Amino acid sequence: MQVLNCEQTKKLEKSAVNAGISYLELMENAGAAAVRFLRKKFSLSGRKAVILCGKGNNGGDGFVAARKLSELGALVSVVLVDGPPRTDIAKTMFSRLENTSVKILDYVGNMETIGPVISSSDYIIDAIYGTGFHGSAPDILLPVFRAVQYSSAVVFSLDIPSGASCDSGAVDGECIRADYTISFSTLKNGHVIRPAQSYCGQVAVVPIGIDANLITGQKSTLEVMEPSSGQALLKPRDPLSNKGNYGRLLCFCGSEGMAGAAVMSAKAAVRCGAGIVDVALPRTIYPIVASRIVEPVFTLLDYGPGGKMLSTVLPTLKNAMAKASACLLGCGLGQNEDLQQTVFELIANSQIPLIIDADGINLLAENINVLKAVRVPVVLTPHPGEMARLMKSTVEDVQAHRLEYAGNFASQYNVILVLKGAGTIVAEPNGMVHLNPTGNAGMAKGGSGDVLAGMIASFVAQGIEPAKAAAGAVYLHGAAGDRCAKELSQCAMLPTDMIDMLPRLFLELER
Repeated sequence: MQVLNCEQTKKLEKSAVNAGISYLELMENAGAAAVRFLRKKFSLSGRKAVILCGKGNNGGDGFVAARKLSELGALVSVVLVDGPPRTDIAKTMFSRLENTSVKILDYVGNMETIGPVISSSDYIIDAIYGTGFHGSAPDILLPVFRAVQYSSAVVFSLDIPSGASCDSGAVDGECIRADYTISFSTLKNGHVIRPAQSYCGQVAVVPIGIDANLITGQKSTLEVMEPSSGQALLKPRDPLSNKGNYGRLLCFCGSEGMAGAAVMSAKAAVRCGAGIVDVALPRTIYPIVASRIVEPVFTLLDYGPGGKMLSTVLPTLKNAMAKASACLLGCGLGQNEDLQQTVFELIANSQIPLIIDADGINLLAENINVLKAVRVPVVLTPHPGEMARLMKSTVEDVQAHRLEYAGNFASQYNVILVLKGAGTIVAEPNGMVHLNPTGNAGMAKGGSGDVLAGMIASFVAQGIEPAKAAAGAVYLHGAAGDRCAKELSQCAMLPTDMIDMLPRLFLELER
């Protein structure tokens, strides 16, 4: 699903104008479309509607909506929250309110009277800032924002709630919390990126007269994953094929005390269709892992006292990698100097795609520039804490700039970055970013990441292009989590339940 940022939205509108529609017509269509949406859901005649209008073009959309609501019998008041309109087309729309029953109220100088008008309304339309906003709302408007917050009215935001950044999804300070956000022509970044997303309520995309071919032709660097992202990974199998046709995945995972990570990643990989899964792990935990999953083959590694690797480990791993079509490393691997040097050696000399998770990422954070020498596709799957270590930053900073940091990191280090969390982001080196709409808080349990890493690695081993494998696996992982939450509850569901849910999900998507 296509998503545009502020600049891309401006380019789309300019293309429409070049094709023959005026900016004034677009504004008229936007305000009218917003009222049509409202009318479909609510009665209007005799109801009180307050339109909060800024001085820019978003306010102009609000003026149109005010006029249309008045024509339908609503009792309409327009509040100029920042004085009269400043753009030419907004001024034109404001002038069309003359000789209508719409009341015009100026917030500046009359602040004490505006609160009761807002609190007594049935509907509030937020047309203060729109997509060009960034930063934080000025203190003078905070009483307006709070009056909206405490009102019992149904709140509609035009394009995006005022106080939220269209591009980054950031909310710096107070923000209008809408019940509905009416977006014109396409989704915008802020509709799908948190925290802005949580202020949008239900998002409806309405047409405003821009040709569909112009919309689909507008270059976008952000898309929301859809079921097709997962379906693309589930290809029909050739009746004459054998296990050799579906790849061989090497999983260098697990350590003493972390056998479960090896189990879950390998089980997810087998479940997602890899022909052969080879689990390379310490000999000491082999009985535990083999008792929980019998499908893989095992490459046993010998460690000395204190977890020190014996000299046979690296040659053994290199031999196993030479047979594989992809390698997953890091799930429950542990961290020490021996492991770090081994991981660096494997990464630097790999001839097959790499999926690096958990401790693999933590070890990599000590020398991130190793990635710049890699000549094969690399998928990194950090959670916010691991991403913070990679960037020498903080979790709070990462969470506040998820889209920006994920995109920049993927480009800088030429990797596919899967930044996990609510709304997992898959960023490609070419600047394309995919946002996942599936998943829930019940997945916030140790082991969920191991399952996802195994899924991605399995699809990559089968020959699927790594970026598509990552995006599709993330979607399927979240969809399985949503089904588990529905059947088992968010509290009680387990990461292993998601693996067990995959067959039913795959059957449905394959039909």
